[in-house]
Amino acid sequence: MVEKKMIIDGIECPFTDERNVLEVARRNGIDIPSLCYCENLSIYGGCRLCLVENEKGVMDAACSMKPKNGLVVNTHTKKVLESRRTTLQLLMSSHRAECLTCDQSGSCKLQEYAHRYNVSEPRFEENTYARLPLDVSSPCITRDPSKCILCGLCVRMCAEVQNIGAIDFTKRGKRAVVAPGFGKMLIDTGCVGCGQCAAVCPTGAITINRQIPEMWRMLNDPNKRVVVQYAPSVRVGLAEQFGLPATEPITGKLVTALRRLGVDVVYDTNLTADLTIMEESAEFLEKVKTGAKLPMFTSCCPGWIQHVEKAHPHLMPQVSTCGSPMEMFGALIRQQFKDEDVYSVAIMPCTAKKFEAQRPELEKDGKRLIDLVLTTDELGKLIKAAGIDFKNLPDSEPDSPLGDYTGAGVIFGVTGGVTEAVIRRVLDDASPETLKTIAECGVRGLEGIKAFEVTAGDLKLKIAVANGLGNADKLIAKVESGEEYFDFIEVMACPNGCIGGGGQPPASNARKAERCQAIFKADENCELKIPQQNPALDYVYDELLKGRAHELLHIHYPLHGHH
Repeated sequence: MVEKKMIIDGIECPFTDERNVLEVARRNGIDIPSLCYCENLSIYGGCRLCLVENEKGVMDAACSMKPKNGLVVNTHTKKVLESRRTTLQLLMSSHRAECLTCDQSGSCKLQEYAHRYNVSEPRFEENTYARLPLDVSSPCITRDPSKCILCGLCVRMCAEVQNIGAIDFTKRGKRAVVAPGFGKMLIDTGCVGCGQCAAVCPTGAITINRQIPEMWRMLNDPNKRVVVQYAPSVRVGLAEQFGLPATEPITGKLVTALRRLGVDVVYDTNLTADLTIMEESAEFLEKVKTGAKLPMFTSCCPGWIQHVEKAHPHLMPQVSTCGSPMEMFGALIRQQFKDEDVYSVAIMPCTAKKFEAQRPELEKDGKRLIDLVLTTDELGKLIKAAGIDFKNLPDSEPDSPLGDYTGAGVIFGVTGGVTEAVIRRVLDDASPETLKTIAECGVRGLEGIKAFEVTAGDLKLKIAVANGLGNADKLIAKVESGEEYFDFIEVMACPNGCIGGGGQPPASNARKAERCQAIFKADENCELKIPQQNPALDYVYDELLKGRAHELLHIHYPLHGHH
């Protein structure tokens, strides 16, 4: 590719295939402010904060300006700065400012830019923010219309990436607001609680439904035994919250931090990721053998399960009946501490898990399997509130006898990971050559849809992996039209899988790629690579499940039908 250059603030900035001047600037270390721009979404040009001035004194939005060889622009002339301040003052008048008590305080883009451009006084007396009630109908996310600045990021995320369109611009002029149509609440729409809207919201208009006070209450209750499990990709998201690179192995610190908070027992969900693979592979091979309708779809992502229920109910019988690793650990915890007053907490990268935990199907023997779900983001806040110096914590190990896991469990955190783990299980060979062949078969990478073939003995399997619900819908359309055939399809609702979950700290594509590397590095550091090598699984099957594996580890959602 021929390298071209443009001049930004007197600096030569090379570019190749960047979509706009904003991307060129950012790749060259010049941060132009923007509230409505996201590298994975269409260009909207609504906030007008990214204006730059060209040599002729003409201002234009950097997000919609095409980079041209030799183009000269300035990002902070007097004219540009005045325009930015006015824009911020207008935005502030349509945003209910209560920064001290706002959930987003400290990570709010509007707040950051107001500080950066020294906008301390609102210039417009009249407050035009939406005076609509909070929408707390979803157990996963909370919508506060009074803080919405109409940047449209959530609308585009929900429509373009997730293909759901649960929210959109409604009404006009001063009364314009982003909301579900026809005065509905989120719970009455196609929303699956994936939290991707909250991940892109620059203010506090859509936030994770944070349940930190509930956790404090239980930690301070002397009669409760608090048992916590944490998911594979929490380890890469949490590192970033404490200024560490995602690639830094922090699981040992995470376990220590939980114990210092007062947690009684700490487990790593990787164990039940291994268990899920054992159950899911058996179910898949059984389907192949009996000629059941394929493809079989994975079932560990609660956003995807809700999407099937709402948008593709006829596919429900093809979805695996395996509970998610979170559900399976919940079942094991109830068996392990049968007669004790246990409060079961799951720390997940995912907001949709909050919905999953409340489902009636996640009740066994008359008890809820999971009492509370906290996201990576909430755990970070909890650790900070306790004044724990996370970076300098010593390492400790999860509790036994449910502390062992293999590399197959770890890779669940990234798109394709579940599939790679299933292939490892089916091929039943942990030699470095076989593992290398599997890793290179096409299962790895952050593309939205991947398709490849794997040969296992005399079985030739066609497999597809999709991340982001829009990609899942495209894949389903191809399968249903007969254009494509697959035996097994993995779907994760969030772009790039759990590493990009709605409960993780928001991240750029580059940051997500780093998280992905970190997961594979953690897998490399595991001595055991295939789930059947996990020594804890014998204990699980013989001592805890005692012949009740199907009953305790599988979930029959209403549309599944019972076997």
